[in-house]
Amino acid sequence: MRPNLDSTQLIPRPVWENPRVHLLDDIWLMTIAAILIATGVPWFISGFEVSVAMASWGLLALGGIHIAFTLLASPARLHGRWRDRMLTLLDVSGVVLIGFIWQHVGALQNPMFLMVFALPVMGAIFLSRWHPYLMAAVGVLVVGVIALSQAPELRWYASGLLGNDTWLAWLFGRQDTVSQPSFSGFYAPSSYLVVLLEVFAIVLFACAAAAEYVGTIFERLNAHVLLARTEAERGQELWASLIERLPLPALLVDPDSLRVVSCSEFAVTYLRSGEVPLVGRNLFEALRFSYPDIVQELIFGSDGAAPLTVIRIEDQLRVTHVRVLHVAHKGRRLSLLTIEDATEAFCLKAALDTSEYAALVVDAHGRVLAFNKPAAGLFGGPEIGMDAARLLARPDNGPPWWEPGLTGRRKMHVEIGSRIYQVTSSAVALAGEEERIFTASFLPVAKAGTPDPFGTSPTVVTGTLRQLR
Repeated sequence: MRPNLDSTQLIPRPVWENPRVHLLDDIWLMTIAAILIATGVPWFISGFEVSVAMASWGLLALGGIHIAFTLLASPARLHGRWRDRMLTLLDVSGVVLIGFIWQHVGALQNPMFLMVFALPVMGAIFLSRWHPYLMAAVGVLVVGVIALSQAPELRWYASGLLGNDTWLAWLFGRQDTVSQPSFSGFYAPSSYLVVLLEVFAIVLFACAAAAEYVGTIFERLNAHVLLARTEAERGQELWASLIERLPLPALLVDPDSLRVVSCSEFAVTYLRSGEVPLVGRNLFEALRFSYPDIVQELIFGSDGAAPLTVIRIEDQLRVTHVRVLHVAHKGRRLSLLTIEDATEAFCLKAALDTSEYAALVVDAHGRVLAFNKPAAGLFGGPEIGMDAARLLARPDNGPPWWEPGLTGRRKMHVEIGSRIYQVTSSAVALAGEEERIFTASFLPVAKAGTPDPFGTSPTVVTGTLRQLR
């Protein structure tokens, strides 16, 4: 049974599932900020005449559209055709409201405000590829209608193109007076207004084409992100299954609650949990460490190891090497705790260190691989990896003193300082390798100058102690 890992959320996932709607919501928030700046700065600095009440109502309505986008972007909302239609309706309503605000902050007397219409067009790409062109057409239509309602000279120009002014008179009524300009002394001829509207339409559809290109790039990037997330989830599932099948005790621990969220099959056998499962239990209740503070510090802190950590398993004490590695799984930061049993190695070393003879292990190239405490005292502090020939000097040019020859085992006497030691060297074969390793034990048998205690004539090699610096 797989554990439930939904209890801890250390690396939060996005609170929105549809990045398109979230980005569209951000675009509209940016649009509201742009309208506030474009209206407020001229009004405060240059005395630009603005219908504050009507513009405020328009901004309030845009704020409502922003809240509606936020609600629709919630992951709890179900996807469907009605949702897409609602987003389109809100987008179109927002463009109409921008036109309403433009009408009350100068309209044709404030042509720079028309740049705000480009933001909804660019943001519409996060709905579909054809939405920017729809928003551009709606923007051109809204601006055209407001321009015709504000400038009678444009209606005269349009009636000349249509051949009559019946439709215009039906829509806007007959008005022969020119609207009061927001800038005193400013008057624009009809040719200027026509060019302004033409340039505005061209720029708006150019923004729609640019938005479609940006949307194509966004689609590619979003596809790569989804692919990378899928591969990451597959990778996490792979190493999670690997943890369960590790051939050593391994536990996945939540650092916040210290609960075991997963463990390897070998951990259940090694720790003898029995009928009580390890998953879901507190780590320090499931495992009795001699020094739990050290392990807890590793789990809370960074990666590290705690060598020679004693764990009590039922009525036995086990000497282990505990290592902690922090990993991320499904957006959560967890601690992977592995236990390497070193009881046998620790006991063997303890037995060798408390024995009466000095012992060395030498490889085929004459390098020291291991030694016990009596050997450290006898040879004045040997080091792992040093040349074993530096420990004893032979009077002849025979084979090295640690090699037993063809028999695989040899005994000899060596004089070190004021004592004579019986040296027993043996060869240990390595599976699949021609090279061997050699063990040498030094047992003190007599003081120098006394008769041979064995009464025989074993091979005697006079050695001298070389102090290492």
